[in-house]
Amino acid sequence: MRTYLMIALFAAAAVSCSYKEKKTVETLPSAEAKTVAVQEEASHVTEFGFSKGSSTLSSDAKGDLQRLIDEAKKTGTIKEIKVITWGDKDYPSTETKKLSSAEVKLVKERNKAIENYIKSYDRSPDVDLYSMAERPNLLEDMLNTSDSRIKKNLETAGIPTTDKMAKVPSKASKSIVMVIME
Repeated sequence: MRTYLMIALFAAAAVSCSYKEKKTVETLPSAEAKTVAVQEEASHVTEFGFSKGSSTLSSDAKGDLQRLIDEAKKTGTIKEIKVITWGDKDYPSTETKKLSSAEVKLVKERNKAIENYIKSYDRSPDVDLYSMAERPNLLEDMLNTSDSRIKKNLETAGIPTTDKMAKVPSKASKSIVMVIME
């Protein structure tokens, strides 16, 4: 009886481990990512993270980008890809306006890494990059630019800012990638 119990425990542990592995490989976009994708009329969206302080894409992130592009191409022609990226801190508050120059630089490096990977995988789509280390300026707000609109939509969807103590998941070190079809 004891042998059967041990075998059952090992089998349960093996199933549990394989489930965890599958769950981490398949990244699902957050509610905020899905909301902004609908508002931007994006038919496909993914979200993934970076290691703190790094702009290197993980193999999982590369796989997410490949799947995103491949799935979109099955449904038609890609018009553009929008990349929204955070540094290692959340979106700046209305008082802060902009994170440190190191955070701004990190976001630019992360966006460039994503853009370069997308272009190496599929040269055809235009790639628009958005930095969540800086708030839009007054002119961008008045003109309702794409940058301003996306950031307002994300705030409305509930992303945390540097001044919020809310119990919402942080977007620090994340990127949202959306595909807009023709």
